[in-house]
Amino acid sequence: MRFVLDRPALRATVLGDAVFNLSLVMYQTMLMVHLTRELGLATFGVGLVLSGMGCGALLGALVAGRLAARVGQGRVIWLAPLLICPLTALMPMARPGWSVYAAAGGLAVLSLGGVVRVVSQSSLQQALTPDHLLGRVSATARFVSWGGIPLGGLLGGAAGSTVGPAATLWIGAAGLTLSALPACLWSLRGGKGALGRQ
Repeated sequence: MRFVLDRPALRATVLGDAVFNLSLVMYQTMLMVHLTRELGLATFGVGLVLSGMGCGALLGALVAGRLAARVGQGRVIWLAPLLICPLTALMPMARPGWSVYAAAGGLAVLSLGGVVRVVSQSSLQQALTPDHLLGRVSATARFVSWGGIPLGGLLGGAAGSTVGPAATLWIGAAGLTLSALPACLWSLRGGKGALGRQ
């Protein structure tokens, strides 16, 4: 934990990952409710939306290395969520009809970009960590970033009960987009190249 907190690049990526995971689970908690109750999708339609997300994740794994090489490994970590996460707002804006397909496409792109971000972040983390600390730094990063997952489910359920599924999706979409902020700010401050020049 001390090693991660003392390295601004690692601190920024882990914090961004925690916000991303919390917001994603909050979003996903109400996604099924929104798809079935608000948009009236049957099981086949819900399955298509989820399949699209799976296909996006697979494509993201295939292109992650090439995108990181072209854009820069550090830049991809904050640029991917900054560009793709606003697309999650298409779902709460969707109405029965063609807009559902556009929203489903946005979720597929989210999965693609999310995998690209994770691959680049893991590579950067390994590059900045001495071999003898790799296991502990990885465990620390996962503890912090995955710690938001149960909280996201709780907040998603509470928000869904209070303000409704669509509003909860809006909150989740905002959180997903803001997850780029820690790494982006570190990059803009010119932080020793780890996220800025790479």
